[in-house]
Amino acid sequence: MQKGTDMAYFPMFVDLKEKECLIIGGGRVAYRKVCVLNDFEAKVTVIASKICDKIRKTESVRLIERDYEERDLEHQTLVIAATDDPVLNHEIAETCKTKGIPVNAVDQIEDCTFIFPSYIKEQNLVAAFSSSGKSPVITQYLKDETKTVLNEPLGELTELLGSVRAEVKQAVEGEENRKQVYRKILEMFLEQEELPDRKQIDKIIEKYRKKS
Repeated sequence: MQKGTDMAYFPMFVDLKEKECLIIGGGRVAYRKVCVLNDFEAKVTVIASKICDKIRKTESVRLIERDYEERDLEHQTLVIAATDDPVLNHEIAETCKTKGIPVNAVDQIEDCTFIFPSYIKEQNLVAAFSSSGKSPVITQYLKDETKTVLNEPLGELTELLGSVRAEVKQAVEGEENRKQVYRKILEMFLEQEELPDRKQIDKIIEKYRKKS
């Protein structure tokens, strides 16, 4: 099969917590982007002359009811152009590119420097799927299939493993032995279909504890 002539997007996970993110546009599409950015605890500002009720009812979103101005781009971590004017979205995207600001112009893939993947998020455990904008049907299929595995309990296990990392690093010598500790905890979780308790975790750590 012949390879495509364009490039796939590089998957890079970015910390947006408390970062300034701007959405230009106040309609249904803008609302969907508000929900995504809120899911990752960004500081979201919406600028539009008309802002829909769903955005108005969303907590922790700063609303500016007026037309977009270029000065609005200052100090933004990323920008989403979600107006109903493709020409304006293009102009916003071009300005962002000259300023080195990552920009997504909704439904205008050629104007985007990043795109929104289809994703699943359980606490700090995140999986994302992208077809570089070519096939949302495929990415939705992958998301639906992965939901059976990447579920709430697995998110809780991720938090549990993170909480014992410092202890394991102190108690267990060697990277491979530490990996074995985490693998054994995961295997126990999968076998008993519930989080291991503290005694079970201590027993696993003790098995691999370095000898003084």
